[in-house]
Amino acid sequence: MDEFKHIKNIIFDLGAVIIPIDFEKTFCAFSNLSGIPVDEIKTRYLNATLFVDFETGLIGNFAFLQGLRLLLNMDQTISDHELRNAWNALLLDIPEERINRILELTDTYRIFILSNTNPIHIKAVNQILYDFTGSPTLEEVVEHAFYSYDMGMIKPDPNIYTTALAQFGLIADETFFLDDNADNIAGAQSVGIHTALVTEQHSLFEILKHA
Repeated sequence: MDEFKHIKNIIFDLGAVIIPIDFEKTFCAFSNLSGIPVDEIKTRYLNATLFVDFETGLIGNFAFLQGLRLLLNMDQTISDHELRNAWNALLLDIPEERINRILELTDTYRIFILSNTNPIHIKAVNQILYDFTGSPTLEEVVEHAFYSYDMGMIKPDPNIYTTALAQFGLIADETFFLDDNADNIAGAQSVGIHTALVTEQHSLFEILKHA
């Protein structure tokens, strides 16, 4: 199809594009651990800088878990293991057919991941990936995975896209980006990358059926 005629590179977001996510599961898990109602958990989540700081690499795992304890009024009797499990509850099973489709595309395109994420989630995602598809890590499925916490910036900052392009000598007009967040799509478009918004009705399979 003409849409992909000049495309040489495809960049995927991770959450809700490759791996399904359900934040309600994490909010409920936080509520169960803390005794704080889910609605209050959501308010604290939205108002806290903790999560963005973690995704941009400003803080590491230890500081994040300690920050969670403070945010949720927990003490040290709640273990790091319990906190990690609650934080990871939002990560669902990775459909094997999504990984298979991405692997098929590597025959024709250079394939990358660009995700706003954190090291706790990436460790869990790689375990889920192995459990459900047999692939050892995301980094071995694609040419390179760009993670916000490694890059020190997050989508939709235009710099994260231009940095990713420059690192591998990619040309924006030859690159196609899929994300489930409209702001992130706009950020990619602002630097000349071709895009598609992933939704429940417009999955990566539908978007890439002619790729």
